[in-house]
This record gives sequence, structure tokens and C-alpha cells, in this order.
Amino acid sequence: MSAPAVLACSAVAVCLGLSVIAAATHVEARHSAAGAADAAALAAADAMTGWIDLEPCTVANQVVLEMGASLVECNVDPDRAVSHIVAQAGEGFQSARARARAEAQSLPSFGEHGSVGSVGANGWAWPSDSRGVTQSFHDGYAIDLAVTAEGALFAPFDGVIVAAGPDGGSVPAVCQTRLWWWHGPNITVVMRHEVSGGFIYSSHNHVDPGSLSALGIAPGVRVSAGQQVASAGMSGCTSGLHTHFTLSSYPTNAYPDLDPFVYIGFP
Repeated sequence: MSAPAVLACSAVAVCLGLSVIAAATHVEARHSAAGAADAAALAAADAMTGWIDLEPCTVANQVVLEMGASLVECNVDPDRAVSHIVAQAGEGFQSARARARAEAQSLPSFGEHGSVGSVGANGWAWPSDSRGVTQSFHDGYAIDLAVTAEGALFAPFDGVIVAAGPDGGSVPAVCQTRLWWWHGPNITVVMRHEVSGGFIYSSHNHVDPGSLSALGIAPGVRVSAGQQVASAGMSGCTSGLHTHFTLSSYPTNAYPDLDPFVYIGFP
């Protein structure tokens, strides 16, 4: 084979390789754009009904940015709680756009003082309105508790609210692969309880943000065991209504170090 022929074959191979790389990059961009658009549409729709306490297109933009994409278009219909999103991922010729539509559930109504949970002889209350566990220990000693359709969440012990609102966390790894589980920032309620001369901190997560203001929950508010402090929502990374409940020796809602069953009992 002559030298020019060898060079020609090499050039063809390089060109084919570049074409394959470009095609793969474009496919990846399409998947990224589609995932970002889906997640942003869900978050925007949830915001219109109060599941997320942010302006719909603001939270949509936040979601797509966190997923490495950009928001091209955001249209919302507040009357029907429907969102239409266009997101873009990638750059230049390898960029891609995707469209998504989502419709949110309606926000539940709350009584003036909310529901009341039963308190045990030890002064501790079961933290949710359904005495069941949907997932035992994970992420430390965190547990997932079942809720009814109303989703009332209670203070497990007398205490004071130390945090109520978005926890500032990033998109968890599980939601980076299951994009349809991501509903925007996780809303949490963290409480401080004085127990045996020390402090224990509890938290509810995936909270409906609209329930906080409806129940008058804010940092500094004192609560009693069994008092409703929130309602389960679809904030953060979740596949359905429940509360991610924690008990910890320090003020956090992540990777708790205390076994909650020691205090709240078993279902």
C-alpha cells in the first residue's frame, strides 16, 4: 500500500471516530436536556400549588442549573397548575433542547391548629399520622414514616423550632439517575428538644412548604409533643408522600446518629 493510501485511510478513520464521538455527545446532551426539562416542569408545577415555596419559573431555573443545563423557556398556567418547560444541554453543534409538561396535585387545606398526634407515657409522640415505617435505617439512623392522604407531621417531643424551610442541599445521587423523583429543594423542619439535661434534634423532610405558614411554624416557635408542625409534601428527592424522619445529637437533618425507635417506640 502506498504512503498516500495509508494517510487517506488514517484520515478516514480519524473522521469516523470524530463523527462517532460527536454523535455520542449529542445523544448525551439530549438525555440531559430531557431530564432537566422533566424535573424543572415538575418543580414549577409543584410551586404553583404551594408544594415548593418559590416562584414557579425561579425554581425551574434553579433545577435545570443544578442539573448542568439551562432554561430556555418557562410557561405556566396557575389556574390549572400546569407548566411547560424547554431546557437546553450541551454546547455548540452538540447542544440539544427538550420540552416537558407537568401538572401538580392540589394543595391540601389545613385547620386552624392542624391535627393532633397521640403522646405516649414517656412524653414522646409518633411523628406522623400513620403508624408505619416505609423504610428503616438509611443515611445513618434516618427512617421513612408512612403518612395518610392528609400527611400530618407532629413534633415528637416538647421543643422549639430551630429551622423551617429549604435545607440548602444539592440534588442527591439517587435523583441524578431517577430525575423524575426530583421536585426542587428539600423543605425541612428541625426541632430542638431538651431531654435528660441535654438536647436532641429531630427533623421532618420532604415537607409541604405551604403547611409551614398555615400552621405558624417558624424558627423560635415553641411546640408540644403531638402538635402538628407540618404536612408531608413532595419537596426534595422523593417518589411519594412520606416523611424522612431523623433524631440526632446535633442540629442537622442529615446522617443522624440516634436510633429514633428508642424514643418514639415501634409501629
